[in-house]
Amino acid sequence: MNDDRWERTGAASALAALVAGGAGGALERGWPNGNDPVAVAAFIAEHRSAILGQSMLFLLSSAFYLWFLGCLRAYLGKAEGGPQRVSAVAFGAGTAWVALSMMAQAFQIGLTMAAPTGVQPTAMWTMAATFALANLPCAVMLAAVAVVSFRHAAFPRWLGGISVAAALAQLLLWSGAVVTAGPLAPNGWLTYTLYPLFLVWLVPTSIVMMRRPAAQRKAA
Repeated sequence: MNDDRWERTGAASALAALVAGGAGGALERGWPNGNDPVAVAAFIAEHRSAILGQSMLFLLSSAFYLWFLGCLRAYLGKAEGGPQRVSAVAFGAGTAWVALSMMAQAFQIGLTMAAPTGVQPTAMWTMAATFALANLPCAVMLAAVAVVSFRHAAFPRWLGGISVAAALAQLLLWSGAVVTAGPLAPNGWLTYTLYPLFLVWLVPTSIVMMRRPAAQRKAA
C-alpha cells in the first residue's frame, strides 16, 4: 500500500469514528438529574442494555479517533515543517481528549453495572464532569489545527475558520463541568446545539485529507 493510500485510509478512520459515534448517539436516552439517585437507578434499570451498548460504541469510536489523530499529526506536520511544534500540540491534546472521553465511558459503565446496589450522586456528577472536562483538550486540538491552517495552509482558510468556531464551542461545553442547571448543564439544550459543531469540522477535514495528500507532499 503506497503512502497516498495509507493517508486516505487514515483520514477515512474519522468517518468510521463518526459512524460508530452516531450509532452510540442514537442510543441516548437522556439521564435524569444526578441529585436524584432513585430516579437514576430506575433509569438505568429501564435502559441498561442501551446504556452499555452506547458506551461500547463510543469506545469503538474512540479507537478510530486515536488512529485518525496519528494521521492528522502527520498531515499537519508535512505542512508545518521544522520541529512541528503545533502539530505535536494537536496530537497530544487530541489524545488527551480521547483518553478523558474513554474515562467518562468507564464511569458510565461502572454506574450501570453497580446500579442494583445503589447509585451515589457523587459518582454521577464525577461522570458528568469528566465528559465536560474532555472538551478542553479537544478545544486545544482544534485551535492547533486552525493555527497550522492559517499559517501553513494545511487546510483551506474556511476550514480553519470552522476549526476556531468548533474550538469555541468546546470551551463552552468545558465550562459545563461546574454548571448544575440551565442550558449548559449535563443534557441541557445548548449542549445538543454545540456538540454538532465538532462534526461540522470533522467531516470536511477528513474529506480534505483524503483528497489532498499527494498535492500537499509536493507543495512541502
